[in-house]
Amino acid sequence: MEAVADRSSAETKLNFDPQLRETLNLNDQKSEKPEAPLLNVRGVSKIYKTGGGIGVHALKGVDLKIHKQESIALMGSSGSGKSTLMNILGCLDRPSAGTFYLDGIDVSDLDRNERANLRNQKIGFVFQNFHLLSRTSARENVEMPMLYHPEPLSARQMHAQAMAALERVGLADRADHAPNELSGGQQQRVAIARALVNQPKLLLADEPTGNLDTRTSLDIMALFQALNAEGLTILLVTHEPEICDFMKRTLLLRDGLIAKDETNAQLLDAVRAKETFESENEDTLAEEIAALQAEDEST
Repeated sequence: MEAVADRSSAETKLNFDPQLRETLNLNDQKSEKPEAPLLNVRGVSKIYKTGGGIGVHALKGVDLKIHKQESIALMGSSGSGKSTLMNILGCLDRPSAGTFYLDGIDVSDLDRNERANLRNQKIGFVFQNFHLLSRTSARENVEMPMLYHPEPLSARQMHAQAMAALERVGLADRADHAPNELSGGQQQRVAIARALVNQPKLLLADEPTGNLDTRTSLDIMALFQALNAEGLTILLVTHEPEICDFMKRTLLLRDGLIAKDETNAQLLDAVRAKETFESENEDTLAEEIAALQAEDEST
């Protein structure tokens, strides 16, 4: 009877003691194995040798973890090491020291062909200048990464996947148009479709809004936010501080090291930002037209 009473007392305490329940919940959480980061960079350095044999330290022992479905803006002045870091994360280059894991795979010791295969399967790239082939259609540009896929696809499969990617970025009706028949924003959407066609886990974007006007930049950021909400991890290089407002996290690289790593506490919605921008500019345009009309009437 005494044992039963003790058990009853313990159950009553568990039911009515919030602090005890919270402690037990925390213990349960700690027992769960945390998800491994998608990118895990440990002590990565990069040294370039000049013609005179002098070593230039582009990266100086960078530590960085990026988890699945994060969206990160990377900033830094010229010479800070941004391009070098992006090249390593994009499997385009190898570190001089340190380790780099991509989706659990140690990239540090992979040879060129192995890195190319990994890059083709896991990473999509978007560039400031789009890098579209001028004499091919939007659909054919999107099909290009599939030509290098380790498992060959039929022409029908490539066509279907390219059209699905163009549909995702809202350009299926422009599939047969050449790049010079598209606006800058449409060309960047084709480039994003090309980056998505192999269904990567990571999207690396280098100044994707650098050549676009404000309205089109907000369009692209709205697309990135939608893709991120669907599960895509995005790392974006930018020189525009306002672009960071649409990303969940901001990194500042300085002199080959991460000088700042901040979570965005007030994430802006790019769709709403575009609506606000258009509303404000419509009012301004109306005022300018009215002023011109008044000037014509007075003359």
